[in-house]
Formats: sequence, structure tokens, C-alpha cells
Amino acid sequence: MNIDRGLQSTRWAALALVSGGVLMAALWIVFTNVHGPTSFNLDRAVLGRSMQFWGSLLGGPPNLLVALGLLMLYPRLAKNARRLIRVGYTLTLIGLIVPAIIDLLMGALGAPFFIPVAALGLIMLALGSWPSPRLQRPSLYLLMSIGTLLAIAFAWALVPLEVSDSIGGYRLYGLLAHFLPGIGWALLGVSFWTTKAPAALEPAPN
Repeated sequence: MNIDRGLQSTRWAALALVSGGVLMAALWIVFTNVHGPTSFNLDRAVLGRSMQFWGSLLGGPPNLLVALGLLMLYPRLAKNARRLIRVGYTLTLIGLIVPAIIDLLMGALGAPFFIPVAALGLIMLALGSWPSPRLQRPSLYLLMSIGTLLAIAFAWALVPLEVSDSIGGYRLYGLLAHFLPGIGWALLGVSFWTTKAPAALEPAPN
């Protein structure tokens, strides 16, 4: 019974991850066309809505759906886990939830201050889980890849605008921070949907 309940919870978590990832990638396509490829906001209207509306959607619901999926996966990801995993898991949730709430309240996509928090959390989560049976290799590779993409996106955001604007840097940033991670989150959801949870997880030493 507990195994069936755990599998059902994993399936719901997988759906949340897939939904959040697909929504993130799709909204980035809309947002980047509304805003434009550089730091100068063209503010084109799509379906009668401005950049602020699409920015808040891009920064809010997708992150919250992904965070919901990770919260539902707590027994597999962080319960009774070593400290590195728990810290990485917590940082990842902070890096997803806090900016989502801020973006929804601001009504626009905010500055990427929490991207390095999520990036560090994902990388720590992946590294901490590497020698354990909690996650299979495809899931670990995806966690590490998403974290790496976010880290690169934050580094790119620090490039002077004169340089980044000359090559459509705002669009490149969105590709690294939203579109590719969105695909990664969706694939992570698929990987959880297609793998069975372990019957039991023993507490791990710190």
C-alpha cells in the first residue's frame, strides 16, 4: 500500500515537473518575442498583453509547478538524506519559489538574483545523490545539467550590456535560464514517471 501511494505521488510530481517545464519553455518563446533580443524592451503586444504580463507568467507559474513537483518528491530526493542533499534541495526550492512570488507581485520578470541559488542547490543535490540509490543516472544528469545551465545564465547576465546586446544577449540569457531548463525539467518529470521508486530508503550519514 505504501509503495502504491509512493508511486502515485511520484506520478503526480512528474506531471507537475513536465507541466512546469513545458510551460516555462513555451512562455519563454512568447516573452522573448514580446521583449526582443536585447536589453531594450520592444514591448510588443501578444494577445493584447504587454511584456509585464508575460514576464510575470514566465517567472511565476512554471517555477511554482516545478517547486510543487520537487516538494512531492521529497521522500525520494531529500528525506533521511545526507546534509549536502538536504541543503541543495532547500536552496533549489528557495531559488524557485521566492523569485516566482516576487515576479507575480511585481507583475514582471525580475532580476536574476535567485538564479545562482537554484543553480548551486541543483548541483549540490546532484552531487550529493550521485553515490546513492535514490536516483537513477538520467535524473542525476538532468539535475546537474539544469543547474549548470542556470549557472551559465547568471554568468552571462553579468556581461556588460554593450557586449551582450551586440549579439542578442537577452535572448541568449533566456535560452539558458528558461527555455533549456524548461526542457530539462520536463525531461526530469518524464524520467520520474518511467522509473519506480525504491521500496525503502535508509537514513544516510551526514
